[in-house]
Amino acid sequence: MPDFIDIDQIKNELVRYGRKNPFEIQAAILSKDILLNRYAKTLSKVKGEYNIPYVLMDNVVQAFSDTWTPYGKVSFGKKLLKNFQQKMNFPINPYKVYNSWVEELYEEDKKPNEMPISKYIMGLVQEKIISDLNVVSVIGKYDPAQVGNTTPDYTKTMDGLNEVVTRAVADTENPVFLIPVDSSATIVDRVTKFEKGLPDQGKVSTIFLSLEEFNDYVEARETPANQYIDFKDPQRGNTKFGRTIVGVPGLKKGRIIAWYDGNFFRLYDRKDNPARLDDVQVQDYVVKLFSQWHLGYDFAVNQYLFVETADASKHRGLNNDSQNKLFYPNLFL
Repeated sequence: MPDFIDIDQIKNELVRYGRKNPFEIQAAILSKDILLNRYAKTLSKVKGEYNIPYVLMDNVVQAFSDTWTPYGKVSFGKKLLKNFQQKMNFPINPYKVYNSWVEELYEEDKKPNEMPISKYIMGLVQEKIISDLNVVSVIGKYDPAQVGNTTPDYTKTMDGLNEVVTRAVADTENPVFLIPVDSSATIVDRVTKFEKGLPDQGKVSTIFLSLEEFNDYVEARETPANQYIDFKDPQRGNTKFGRTIVGVPGLKKGRIIAWYDGNFFRLYDRKDNPARLDDVQVQDYVVKLFSQWHLGYDFAVNQYLFVETADASKHRGLNNDSQNKLFYPNLFL
Protein backbone atom coordinates (compact mmCIF):
# COMPACT_ATOMS: atom_id res chain seq x y z
CA MET A 1 0.00 0.00 0.00
CA PRO A 2 1.36 3.45 -0.82
CA ASP A 3 2.12 5.92 1.96
CA PHE A 4 -0.35 8.41 0.52
CA ILE A 5 -3.55 8.18 -1.49
CA ASP A 6 -5.14 11.34 -2.84
CA ILE A 7 -8.73 10.91 -1.53
CA ASP A 8 -10.00 13.96 -3.41
CA GLN A 9 -8.58 12.62 -6.64
CA ILE A 10 -10.47 9.36 -6.14
CA LYS A 11 -13.62 11.33 -5.33
CA ASN A 12 -13.28 13.34 -8.55
CA GLU A 13 -12.61 10.16 -10.49
CA LEU A 14 -15.79 8.59 -9.08
CA VAL A 15 -17.80 11.67 -10.04
CA ARG A 16 -16.46 11.54 -13.60
CA TYR A 17 -17.08 7.80 -13.78
CA GLY A 18 -20.66 8.27 -12.53
CA ARG A 19 -21.32 10.92 -15.17
CA LYS A 20 -19.84 8.78 -17.92
CA ASN A 21 -21.69 5.65 -16.75
CA PRO A 22 -24.95 7.01 -15.28
CA PHE A 23 -26.88 3.74 -15.37
CA GLU A 24 -24.51 1.38 -13.57
CA ILE A 25 -26.49 1.40 -10.31
CA GLN A 26 -29.74 1.04 -12.26
CA ALA A 27 -28.21 -1.93 -14.08
CA ALA A 28 -27.62 -3.59 -10.70
CA ILE A 29 -31.26 -3.04 -9.65
CA LEU A 30 -32.55 -4.47 -12.93
CA SER A 31 -29.97 -7.27 -13.06
CA LYS A 32 -31.08 -10.79 -13.96
CA ASP A 33 -28.78 -11.95 -11.16
CA ILE A 34 -31.66 -10.93 -8.91
CA LEU A 35 -33.78 -14.06 -9.23
CA LEU A 36 -37.22 -12.41 -9.24
CA ASN A 37 -36.17 -10.06 -12.03
CA ARG A 38 -36.12 -13.03 -14.41
CA TYR A 39 -39.86 -13.51 -13.93
CA ALA A 40 -41.11 -9.94 -13.43
CA LYS A 41 -42.24 -7.38 -15.99
CA THR A 42 -41.16 -3.81 -15.34
CA LEU A 43 -43.79 -1.21 -14.57
CA SER A 44 -42.05 2.14 -14.92
CA LYS A 45 -42.75 5.54 -13.46
CA VAL A 46 -44.16 4.20 -10.20
CA LYS A 47 -43.24 6.29 -7.17
CA GLY A 48 -45.11 5.25 -4.05
CA GLU A 49 -48.58 3.98 -4.97
CA TYR A 50 -50.11 3.09 -8.33
CA ASN A 51 -53.57 1.85 -9.27
CA ILE A 52 -53.36 -0.72 -12.06
CA PRO A 53 -56.68 -1.26 -13.91
CA TYR A 54 -57.95 -4.44 -15.51
CA VAL A 55 -60.95 -5.32 -17.68
CA LEU A 56 -63.02 -8.53 -17.62
CA MET A 57 -65.80 -9.79 -19.90
CA ASP A 58 -68.60 -12.22 -19.14
CA ASN A 59 -69.52 -15.00 -21.56
CA VAL A 60 -70.97 -13.67 -24.82
CA VAL A 61 -71.92 -16.72 -26.94
CA GLN A 62 -75.64 -17.64 -27.10
CA ALA A 63 -78.06 -19.54 -29.32
CA PHE A 64 -79.19 -17.71 -32.47
CA SER A 65 -82.55 -15.95 -32.66
CA ASP A 66 -83.83 -13.15 -34.87
CA THR A 67 -84.43 -10.86 -31.89
CA TRP A 68 -81.96 -8.74 -29.96
CA THR A 69 -81.14 -10.50 -26.67
CA PRO A 70 -78.26 -8.72 -24.94
CA TYR A 71 -75.95 -11.06 -23.07
CA GLY A 72 -72.65 -10.43 -21.36
CA LYS A 73 -71.14 -7.40 -19.73
CA VAL A 74 -67.78 -5.72 -19.22
CA SER A 75 -66.45 -5.29 -15.68
CA PHE A 76 -63.66 -2.97 -14.63
CA GLY A 77 -61.43 -3.36 -11.62
CA LYS A 78 -58.19 -2.06 -10.18
CA LYS A 79 -55.56 -2.95 -7.64
CA LEU A 80 -53.32 -0.67 -5.62
CA LEU A 81 -49.64 -1.44 -6.11
CA LYS A 82 -46.88 0.03 -3.99
CA ASN A 83 -43.14 0.43 -4.14
CA PHE A 84 -40.64 1.68 -1.58
CA GLN A 85 -37.98 4.36 -1.57
CA GLN A 86 -34.57 2.93 -0.83
CA LYS A 87 -31.16 4.50 -0.72
CA MET A 88 -27.46 3.76 -0.62
CA ASN A 89 -25.19 5.78 1.67
CA PHE A 90 -22.04 3.76 1.22
CA PRO A 91 -18.78 4.78 2.94
CA ILE A 92 -15.58 3.38 1.52
CA ASN A 93 -12.01 3.86 2.64
CA PRO A 94 -9.70 3.81 -0.41
CA TYR A 95 -6.80 2.71 1.78
CA LYS A 96 -8.70 -0.48 2.60
CA VAL A 97 -9.56 -1.38 -0.99
CA TYR A 98 -6.27 -0.39 -2.60
CA ASN A 99 -4.55 -3.77 -2.17
CA SER A 100 -7.60 -5.64 -3.50
CA TRP A 101 -7.69 -3.35 -6.54
CA VAL A 102 -3.98 -3.95 -7.25
CA GLU A 103 -4.47 -7.70 -6.86
CA GLU A 104 -7.33 -7.69 -9.35
CA LEU A 105 -5.25 -5.68 -11.82
CA TYR A 106 -2.56 -8.35 -11.51
CA GLU A 107 -4.99 -11.28 -11.88
CA GLU A 108 -6.68 -9.78 -14.94
CA ASP A 109 -3.39 -8.50 -16.39
CA LYS A 110 -4.69 -4.96 -16.67
CA LYS A 111 -3.16 -1.54 -16.26
CA PRO A 112 -4.68 1.12 -13.97
CA ASN A 113 -6.02 3.07 -16.95
CA GLU A 114 -7.85 -0.07 -18.14
CA MET A 115 -9.58 -0.57 -14.79
CA PRO A 116 -9.32 2.60 -12.70
CA ILE A 117 -9.98 2.34 -8.99
CA SER A 118 -13.29 4.17 -9.50
CA LYS A 119 -14.52 1.36 -11.75
CA TYR A 120 -13.35 -1.20 -9.22
CA ILE A 121 -15.22 0.56 -6.38
CA MET A 122 -18.41 0.87 -8.43
CA GLY A 123 -18.13 -2.84 -9.27
CA LEU A 124 -18.08 -3.62 -5.55
CA VAL A 125 -21.14 -1.40 -5.04
CA GLN A 126 -23.05 -3.09 -7.87
CA GLU A 127 -22.30 -6.56 -6.52
CA LYS A 128 -23.54 -5.61 -3.06
CA ILE A 129 -26.74 -3.98 -4.35
CA ILE A 130 -27.51 -7.13 -6.35
CA SER A 131 -26.78 -9.34 -3.35
CA ASP A 132 -28.96 -7.27 -1.00
CA LEU A 133 -31.89 -6.96 -3.41
CA ASN A 134 -31.78 -10.66 -4.26
CA VAL A 135 -32.50 -11.36 -0.59
CA VAL A 136 -34.85 -8.52 0.36
CA SER A 137 -36.99 -9.00 -2.76
CA VAL A 138 -38.01 -12.36 -1.26
CA ILE A 139 -37.85 -12.10 2.55
CA GLY A 140 -38.27 -8.35 3.04
CA LYS A 141 -40.96 -6.83 5.25
CA TYR A 142 -41.21 -3.05 5.25
CA ASP A 143 -40.88 -1.27 8.58
CA PRO A 144 -41.50 2.51 8.51
CA ALA A 145 -39.37 2.83 11.65
CA GLN A 146 -36.36 2.17 9.42
CA VAL A 147 -36.60 5.67 7.91
CA GLY A 148 -33.70 7.65 9.36
CA ASN A 149 -32.56 4.73 11.52
CA THR A 150 -28.85 4.96 12.30
CA THR A 151 -28.62 1.16 12.44
CA PRO A 152 -30.57 0.20 9.29
CA ASP A 153 -31.75 -3.31 8.48
CA TYR A 154 -31.90 -3.81 4.70
CA THR A 155 -34.48 -6.61 5.05
CA LYS A 156 -37.01 -4.05 6.35
CA THR A 157 -36.77 -1.60 3.45
CA MET A 158 -39.46 -3.15 1.24
CA ASP A 159 -42.06 -5.93 1.10
CA GLY A 160 -40.60 -9.02 -0.53
CA LEU A 161 -42.41 -11.83 -2.30
CA ASN A 162 -43.29 -13.67 0.94
CA GLU A 163 -45.04 -10.61 2.36
CA VAL A 164 -46.70 -9.75 -0.97
CA VAL A 165 -48.22 -13.26 -1.19
CA THR A 166 -49.25 -13.25 2.49
CA ARG A 167 -51.00 -9.92 2.02
CA ALA A 168 -52.72 -11.17 -1.15
CA VAL A 169 -53.96 -14.34 0.59
CA ALA A 170 -55.53 -12.18 3.32
CA ASP A 171 -57.23 -9.88 0.79
CA THR A 172 -60.94 -10.75 0.63
CA GLU A 173 -61.76 -8.01 -1.88
CA ASN A 174 -59.22 -9.31 -4.39
CA PRO A 175 -58.77 -12.98 -3.40
CA VAL A 176 -56.09 -15.32 -4.71
CA PHE A 177 -56.83 -18.65 -6.40
CA LEU A 178 -56.30 -21.29 -3.71
CA ILE A 179 -55.37 -24.91 -4.47
CA PRO A 180 -55.95 -27.29 -1.53
CA VAL A 181 -53.09 -29.74 -1.02
CA ASP A 182 -52.48 -32.25 1.76
CA SER A 183 -49.51 -30.86 3.70
CA SER A 184 -48.55 -34.36 4.90
CA ALA A 185 -48.00 -35.61 1.33
CA THR A 186 -44.55 -35.93 -0.18
CA ILE A 187 -43.15 -32.90 -1.97
CA VAL A 188 -43.54 -34.68 -5.32
CA ASP A 189 -47.21 -35.40 -4.64
CA ARG A 190 -47.75 -31.84 -3.40
CA VAL A 191 -46.30 -30.34 -6.57
CA THR A 192 -48.31 -32.71 -8.76
CA LYS A 193 -51.55 -31.99 -6.88
CA PHE A 194 -50.88 -28.26 -7.09
CA GLU A 195 -50.11 -28.39 -10.79
CA LYS A 196 -53.23 -30.42 -11.56
CA GLY A 197 -55.24 -27.81 -9.66
CA LEU A 198 -54.13 -24.93 -11.85
CA PRO A 199 -56.77 -23.45 -14.18
CA ASP A 200 -56.71 -24.86 -17.69
CA GLN A 201 -57.20 -21.39 -19.16
CA GLY A 202 -54.32 -18.96 -19.38
CA LYS A 203 -50.61 -19.73 -19.44
CA VAL A 204 -48.65 -20.73 -16.36
CA SER A 205 -45.08 -21.55 -17.33
CA THR A 206 -43.39 -21.67 -13.94
CA ILE A 207 -44.05 -23.01 -10.44
CA PHE A 208 -42.17 -21.59 -7.45
CA LEU A 209 -41.32 -23.17 -4.12
CA SER A 210 -38.63 -22.82 -1.47
CA LEU A 211 -35.12 -23.86 -2.44
CA GLU A 212 -35.12 -26.57 0.26
CA GLU A 213 -38.35 -28.06 -1.09
CA PHE A 214 -37.04 -27.84 -4.66
CA ASN A 215 -33.94 -29.83 -3.66
CA ASP A 216 -36.16 -32.40 -1.92
CA TYR A 217 -38.37 -32.57 -5.03
CA VAL A 218 -35.45 -33.26 -7.38
CA GLU A 219 -33.96 -35.81 -4.99
CA ALA A 220 -37.26 -37.63 -4.44
CA ARG A 221 -37.80 -38.04 -8.18
CA GLU A 222 -34.36 -39.64 -8.54
CA THR A 223 -34.44 -42.18 -5.71
CA PRO A 224 -35.41 -45.42 -7.57
CA ALA A 225 -32.54 -47.90 -7.39
CA ASN A 226 -30.35 -48.55 -10.41
CA GLN A 227 -31.81 -45.55 -12.23
CA TYR A 228 -29.43 -43.73 -14.54
CA ILE A 229 -29.43 -40.02 -13.79
CA ASP A 230 -28.16 -37.45 -16.26
CA PHE A 231 -27.41 -34.61 -13.87
CA LYS A 232 -27.12 -32.17 -16.77
CA ASP A 233 -30.56 -32.99 -18.12
CA PRO A 234 -32.64 -29.79 -18.15
CA GLN A 235 -35.72 -31.91 -17.43
CA ARG A 236 -34.52 -32.13 -13.82
CA GLY A 237 -35.88 -28.61 -13.43
CA ASN A 238 -39.27 -29.48 -14.95
CA THR A 239 -42.46 -30.90 -13.47
CA LYS A 240 -44.27 -34.02 -14.68
CA PHE A 241 -46.40 -31.85 -16.94
CA GLY A 242 -43.50 -29.90 -18.43
CA ARG A 243 -43.59 -26.65 -16.46
CA THR A 244 -40.43 -25.10 -15.12
CA ILE A 245 -40.03 -25.47 -11.37
CA VAL A 246 -37.88 -22.94 -9.55
CA GLY A 247 -36.46 -23.12 -6.05
CA VAL A 248 -36.31 -19.65 -4.51
CA PRO A 249 -33.91 -19.08 -1.60
CA GLY A 250 -35.85 -17.63 1.32
CA LEU A 251 -39.31 -18.36 -0.09
CA LYS A 252 -41.75 -19.49 2.61
CA LYS A 253 -41.80 -23.27 2.97
CA GLY A 254 -45.10 -25.13 2.70
CA ARG A 255 -46.59 -22.69 0.19
CA ILE A 256 -46.13 -23.49 -3.50
CA ILE A 257 -47.09 -20.56 -5.73
CA ALA A 258 -47.51 -19.77 -9.41
CA TRP A 259 -49.14 -17.07 -11.53
CA TYR A 260 -50.26 -16.36 -15.04
CA ASP A 261 -47.30 -15.32 -17.17
CA GLY A 262 -47.00 -11.54 -17.15
CA ASN A 263 -48.94 -11.02 -13.90
CA PHE A 264 -45.89 -10.31 -11.72
CA PHE A 265 -44.40 -6.81 -11.85
CA ARG A 266 -41.25 -5.05 -10.74
CA LEU A 267 -42.29 -1.52 -9.80
CA TYR A 268 -39.29 0.65 -10.55
CA ASP A 269 -39.35 4.34 -11.38
CA ARG A 270 -36.81 4.38 -14.18
CA LYS A 271 -38.17 7.58 -15.74
CA ASP A 272 -38.46 10.22 -13.03
CA ASN A 273 -36.18 8.69 -10.42
CA PRO A 274 -33.66 6.32 -11.99
CA ALA A 275 -30.95 5.09 -9.65
CA ARG A 276 -27.81 7.11 -10.27
CA LEU A 277 -24.72 8.09 -8.34
CA ASP A 278 -26.29 11.25 -6.90
CA ASP A 279 -23.32 12.58 -4.99
CA VAL A 280 -19.79 11.78 -3.84
CA GLN A 281 -18.37 13.41 -0.73
CA VAL A 282 -15.17 13.11 1.30
CA GLN A 283 -14.97 13.15 5.07
CA ASP A 284 -11.65 12.42 6.77
CA TYR A 285 -10.30 9.33 4.95
CA VAL A 286 -13.72 8.11 3.81
CA VAL A 287 -15.37 8.56 0.42
CA LYS A 288 -19.18 8.67 0.71
CA LEU A 289 -21.37 7.46 -2.15
CA PHE A 290 -25.04 8.53 -2.36
CA SER A 291 -27.87 7.07 -4.43
CA GLN A 292 -31.64 6.48 -4.05
CA TRP A 293 -34.49 4.87 -5.96
CA HIS A 294 -38.06 3.47 -5.73
CA LEU A 295 -38.54 -0.31 -6.03
CA GLY A 296 -41.17 -2.91 -5.26
CA TYR A 297 -42.70 -6.18 -6.50
CA ASP A 298 -46.39 -7.09 -6.74
CA PHE A 299 -49.06 -8.86 -8.76
CA ALA A 300 -51.30 -6.90 -11.09
CA VAL A 301 -54.28 -9.18 -10.41
CA ASN A 302 -54.47 -11.23 -7.21
CA GLN A 303 -57.07 -13.51 -8.76
CA TYR A 304 -54.39 -14.73 -11.20
CA LEU A 305 -52.04 -15.70 -8.37
CA PHE A 306 -52.22 -19.41 -7.46
CA VAL A 307 -51.35 -20.45 -3.91
CA GLU A 308 -51.14 -23.84 -2.21
CA THR A 309 -53.23 -24.13 0.97
CA ALA A 310 -53.51 -26.81 3.62
CA ASP A 311 -56.65 -25.19 5.07
CA ALA A 312 -59.39 -27.83 4.86
CA SER A 313 -62.08 -25.16 4.92
CA LYS A 314 -60.90 -23.69 1.61
CA HIS A 315 -61.95 -24.83 -1.85
CA ARG A 316 -60.19 -24.74 -5.19
CA GLY A 317 -60.67 -21.31 -6.69
CA LEU A 318 -61.27 -17.82 -5.33
CA ASN A 319 -63.63 -19.00 -2.58
CA ASN A 320 -66.08 -16.38 -3.72
CA ASP A 321 -68.87 -17.44 -6.09
CA SER A 322 -69.35 -14.08 -7.81
CA GLN A 323 -65.62 -13.63 -8.38
CA ASN A 324 -65.23 -17.22 -9.59
CA LYS A 325 -67.87 -16.51 -12.24
CA LEU A 326 -66.26 -13.20 -13.14
CA PHE A 327 -62.64 -14.32 -13.43
CA TYR A 328 -63.14 -17.99 -14.38
CA PRO A 329 -66.48 -18.19 -16.18
CA ASN A 330 -65.47 -21.28 -18.15
CA LEU A 331 -63.78 -23.14 -15.31
CA PHE A 332 -65.49 -26.05 -13.56
CA LEU A 333 -64.66 -25.76 -9.88
